[in-house]
Amino acid sequence: MTTTTYPSGELPTDAPTVVPAPRMPEVGLRAQVTPWAAMGALVVAAGAVRLAQHATDADAQIAYGVAATAFVVAVVAAVAAGRRVHDRRLRHRLVAAVYLAASWLSVVSATGVSLDAVAALAILGTGVSLLWWRRHRIGHDFPATAAAVTVTAVGEQSLPVADDADLYVQRWATHLGARGRQFVGSVLADAQVITAGYRYTLELVPGEQTVEQVAAAVTTVRGGLRLMPGQDLIVETHPDLPAPTALLTVVTRPPISRSQPWPGPQDGFDPRHGCVRLGPFADGEGVACWRVYTADSIWGGYIQGAQGSGKSRFIDQIAMSCAASTSHPTIVWYGDGQRGDSSPLLVAHADYAATTFEGIYNMVQAAIRVMKINGVENRLNKQNGFTPTDARPGLLVILDECHKPLSAAENPLLATATQLGLTAIAREGRKVGVSLLMASQSVTLDAFGSSGLADTLRSCLLAGNGLILRSKTANAKTVFGVDISPKTFPKLPGYGYLCDPDPGARSAPFRGYHVTDELAEYWPGRITWRSLPDRQANMAGTHYARRHQAASEQRFADEMLLAMADAGTVEDIEALERSMDTAAASNTTVDVIDLGGAHPPVRRIEKFWQQPPAAPVLSTGQAKVLDAIRAGHTGPKDIVAATGYSASQVYNLLEQLTDQQQISKARYGHYQATAA
Repeated sequence: MTTTTYPSGELPTDAPTVVPAPRMPEVGLRAQVTPWAAMGALVVAAGAVRLAQHATDADAQIAYGVAATAFVVAVVAAVAAGRRVHDRRLRHRLVAAVYLAASWLSVVSATGVSLDAVAALAILGTGVSLLWWRRHRIGHDFPATAAAVTVTAVGEQSLPVADDADLYVQRWATHLGARGRQFVGSVLADAQVITAGYRYTLELVPGEQTVEQVAAAVTTVRGGLRLMPGQDLIVETHPDLPAPTALLTVVTRPPISRSQPWPGPQDGFDPRHGCVRLGPFADGEGVACWRVYTADSIWGGYIQGAQGSGKSRFIDQIAMSCAASTSHPTIVWYGDGQRGDSSPLLVAHADYAATTFEGIYNMVQAAIRVMKINGVENRLNKQNGFTPTDARPGLLVILDECHKPLSAAENPLLATATQLGLTAIAREGRKVGVSLLMASQSVTLDAFGSSGLADTLRSCLLAGNGLILRSKTANAKTVFGVDISPKTFPKLPGYGYLCDPDPGARSAPFRGYHVTDELAEYWPGRITWRSLPDRQANMAGTHYARRHQAASEQRFADEMLLAMADAGTVEDIEALERSMDTAAASNTTVDVIDLGGAHPPVRRIEKFWQQPPAAPVLSTGQAKVLDAIRAGHTGPKDIVAATGYSASQVYNLLEQLTDQQQISKARYGHYQATAA
């Protein structure tokens, strides 16, 4: 799967947003005076050395001893700092300070303490202590609540304070990378200031830790870094360094805290990459994209999200962007397992809309026939794959709430047949110009049907795109195969995660553009929604040809039902339902659908749910034992003698026949047949 990153300058601007700035823990004067105390201790030690030299008249011997001891202590301290201090910059400064102290004390031991020597110590000590003082500031006078920071559009934000970047390095070392912590031995380093916060290189322990483990433990990492509500965290594989190295971005000033309106179909579709721009990444650096076209191919995908996650608006956005594209002409068909309630926009404007289980099946079959005729054209024209043109546009088939028409419980007659057709489109449509986008609230494989084709359908869809939105379950691995917890996503409509992209593309959280009610009312009427070319339309069959008539009939039926409800004629509604049930029950068979002349004939299907259950098929051994009982051999010993089976075989067969209600116990140790 693929996402595409664009320069942040391409993001649309928005009104300023006020978000809370993180309150940084500050310290008092004790840490501030530590470098001065260390320099004072060195001066006192130098004075003590000079007193010892005057008292013993062994100036050279004491100077040599002090120098040797000082440098041994410096080496030990440097090694200890290398092991315990994970921040590379601070570690280098500490090592420099230790060697500076050893050198100064050695020189002073030989030359004596003077004002010039003390001044030199103060100047050099101040230089190496600057980083320490930056990390340990005197507390600021914060108000009771966190300070407010005005964040404007991406590219206009004021940069975060560079000195605060090392705060998260310390927190990682203390709460996450220290001994006994979840990522012991890992190091957060190479702090970079970005517009939205800070970015680091996360060096994990090879052979013990992985980037995927960090992504799966994002809640723990947020706690370890002490992130504030509204701040975000992005964990990505490092594009340049060897595994297991991650890029970790702490978003302290989220540019997506306020939704950005959909820019419209012209900017919503990227003609250069053949994809739909979904919205900006959480750090404001680039835009997440839904791949639709690549060389010789058209792609679909799968969207999963709970109520209120923005799933239907994403579908509207993708559909309108594709339908309006002039560089990649695309026809949009729409099916909805909730009778069209998910997107009235697409029911009204898509070239073909299906809102019943039978209608969805018909639409799937019509799409398969379009695939067939496109394949014939490819063979005759010696064309490999599919490239959309005005004369031969691509076909995007959308099925929202797909778990309903694929449920054997809700759709017993057509669930399996519908699943078979959808799998064919997902598996074979890419190279003949037909793609499938499915979406559901279900977080399990049941969204793809209950038969063995469910996993095949899932994997074929995710070969194109996979979009995870917020849900109430923490497990996305069942469907998407990633250790991401959508339960922890912020409660922002349109906040999502594009999973498992191609190498070099970002797999990071983002927030989709918002298709407001005003935009949803304004744009569809200004888009030219394409229909199938004549050849493909003829091949699609009767149901495609009368799709507008069927939609009018459905609207008329809905209007009649509303009128009857307004008139209070509940008895008429109930009588109509009873008459329909009576008419259906009077027939021993039912026509599933009228496929029309363009479809192969479908046999009339028995109403199996009202038929008596068929007699079970007996195995050879079961039939032989049952015949023996009917012949009068009712005891196990007699059956053994009559059949030639062993005692254990006979007892097993008797148990099986009892479970199937073919036999019952007449009395203790004797059986009788219960079925003719």
